[in-house]
Amino acid sequence: MSETRLDIRSRLVLVAACLTVLFTAFELKTPVISLGPVNFTTSELAAGFLIIASLVYAAANLSWYLSRRALDVAVLLFLLVNFLSAALVADDKPGAFKFALRMTYAALVYLAVSRLPARIRSWLWLAGGVTAALIIVTVIGLLENFISAVQWPDLLEPFQEGVITFGTFYNVRVSATLPFPTVFSMFLELALPLSLALGLWLAGSQARRGRRLWLEAATVVLLAAVMALQVFTYTRSALVATPVALLTGAALAAFYGYGRRVWIFLGLGVIFLVATVGVSVLFSNKMASRLDLAEQERHYGAEYTLISSPGELTLGQTGTAGIHIKNTGSITWTSEPDEKVSLGYRWLTYPQKEYYELPSYIITEMPRVVPPGDEVDLTADFMIPEENGRYVLVYELFKTHVSWFSSAGVPPLIFPLEFINGKSRPLKISESSESFEAIEPAVATSTRSQLWRAGLKVWKGNLVLGVGPDQFRKRYNEYEPGIEHDERVRTHNIFLEAATTTGIVGLAVMVFLLVRTFTVQFRLVRNRRQEEGARLVSLALIIASMAYVVHGMMDCFLWQTGVAFLFFAYLGLTSWLDHKSKMG
Repeated sequence: MSETRLDIRSRLVLVAACLTVLFTAFELKTPVISLGPVNFTTSELAAGFLIIASLVYAAANLSWYLSRRALDVAVLLFLLVNFLSAALVADDKPGAFKFALRMTYAALVYLAVSRLPARIRSWLWLAGGVTAALIIVTVIGLLENFISAVQWPDLLEPFQEGVITFGTFYNVRVSATLPFPTVFSMFLELALPLSLALGLWLAGSQARRGRRLWLEAATVVLLAAVMALQVFTYTRSALVATPVALLTGAALAAFYGYGRRVWIFLGLGVIFLVATVGVSVLFSNKMASRLDLAEQERHYGAEYTLISSPGELTLGQTGTAGIHIKNTGSITWTSEPDEKVSLGYRWLTYPQKEYYELPSYIITEMPRVVPPGDEVDLTADFMIPEENGRYVLVYELFKTHVSWFSSAGVPPLIFPLEFINGKSRPLKISESSESFEAIEPAVATSTRSQLWRAGLKVWKGNLVLGVGPDQFRKRYNEYEPGIEHDERVRTHNIFLEAATTTGIVGLAVMVFLLVRTFTVQFRLVRNRRQEEGARLVSLALIIASMAYVVHGMMDCFLWQTGVAFLFFAYLGLTSWLDHKSKMG
């Protein structure tokens, strides 16, 4: 095999590696292929293709494939401890072994990547796949946040298990093609450094100044877009991990002679992140509250005044009320189809505050454009319930494709009424109108401190080999019954997760794997004899590992297939670069 011409086996494994890292960002909700009880997603199929192609390549390059690499022992120990712990699980052995098998699949990705063809720039193929994935999810994330996912209901539907939001006013939590915003946040932290390395290498390799400037500008645009999306995942852990990792990389780049251009780009990433946070605090109430800052200026503001009372109402009929409204926000109320602001209502039973479904509703349109500070009088008709009981009629504005104004904290106008023998009479209640805001109730969940406390108790009760892989989320309530149980949550700490699920043995192996990874990556960063592209990729790998560990102190993501594949692919690339550099 020569430097310039690749045989069919080498091409096959390189294409498979590129597809694997590309498809780490894509998980269809429904499996692509099902073989009996085993289901395969998009990224798992791509990884399977890589593993098969790697085995084909190994048949002709056995000595290269069987050579010992830097992280082989650490990855093997990681697998063994997962299977050993899974074998001791009593209640959910299938679930524990399923997680161990998922880690096996990820470890096979490591094996294939660490044995990529030796005499070519394999790092370039992987960087290209990661960058392609990052560009795709960035475009989709921008559409999701800045055009509004509500207006594109089918755009992400095949991929996402659910778009989580805090509210609806500039507060969409971006998840792009990943299942959850926090997972997307971790993916951005892992993918961005390698994409930056590719962009810088491509720009630096151009002889023409115009092409070099164009590639650098494209890299800056991608960097700024990714930082914006990182902010709008509303993942506070990432707001700590991302700048720490980038600044660490910038310091290493400056100290080990990577050139001013490299550490400037890394510093730009931090500047873009901080600037986006500052801007979002001004325009997003949710970001301000997420960061525990004072609530900022509202875009959606209204003051309601009752002009004429509905009077006595009859069940099943139609009522009318006169309402005066002042625009106290910063947006103009218009009747344009995609920006329409209208007056609506809902009936809530009292004191249950449950929605009463009516056969039809009446929407009151704005008679004209209402700019900020202006006022308008509306005659609002409404349908009346058909059953006796106590109700609260809630009137307020809503914006098309967004939500009720009270989702942004604007108190609605309320009419408490009681129907007896088909007729209404006023009802006195103690609650203020704020109690009837249209805010979806938050799902009760445990705090990090509660989960960490529960994790320590689980580890104490299962000190040596833990409760089994992926079992903490299913059993932590047994050890801490006073907190809310939710099988979706984990310990929110990679070291505590390892300790609770695989015990002190698994924790030692996890620490060994990470320490070994950083040792090898640091050696690569210091190695000035590597070609420029390999040096940049080495720096990118240590930045990604730093982000994973710092973010991992507050969350854990190896349960997600795409993140696991990307993480182990990076371990494989680290091992490959180290072996290649030792060969000279």
